[in-house]
Amino acid sequence: MLSGPANSEHINESSLLKKASAGDRIAFSTLYTYYFPRLYRFVFFINQSREDTEEIIQDVFLKIWDKKESLPRIRSFEDYLFRMAKNKLFDLAKKNKAKVQMIHRLMPLQMQAGSDATDEVTFKEYHRVAMEAITHLPERKRTVFLMSVEEDMSLDEIASELKISRSAVKKHLYAAVRTIKEHLRLHAEWTVGMIILLLF
Repeated sequence: MLSGPANSEHINESSLLKKASAGDRIAFSTLYTYYFPRLYRFVFFINQSREDTEEIIQDVFLKIWDKKESLPRIRSFEDYLFRMAKNKLFDLAKKNKAKVQMIHRLMPLQMQAGSDATDEVTFKEYHRVAMEAITHLPERKRTVFLMSVEEDMSLDEIASELKISRSAVKKHLYAAVRTIKEHLRLHAEWTVGMIILLLF
């Protein structure tokens, strides 16, 4: 399984990008390790598939490595990563035309016609607001929600793990989803449709 440890240490991004562009694998690995956790959370939260998430991230970094000579010209490597991941998510969604059509109907016209920079800001804002909502859930609801979406556990598995009834798990999970949707409605209006479509 593709993985990368969380890393909150400060890095000299411009120096690492320059070294990586010259073929320095250690520098590139440092960038990968540093940015992997937040990119994984972003992709998985939208996609809800560990296998697809890992494949998307692997494809993103492989594509960047293949075009490593252009790395020094990137102003923000994080924005660049998120934009590539977003494009990969839409490529994956195109396998389901109905889903893509629904996404475009739910997105404001100005968002559909927006620049890459605007798209990137909106997607990152969506992720930030969603994670904020999850963080503020009551402990039991947050636990049930994360066990369901991050660990891909069934209602029965969660019930067994927490030693509560299946109906209680279902109640906590649905309440958590309602709370997240409401938070998104209030703080990131256009994303309500996407959370309904892509989360459950």
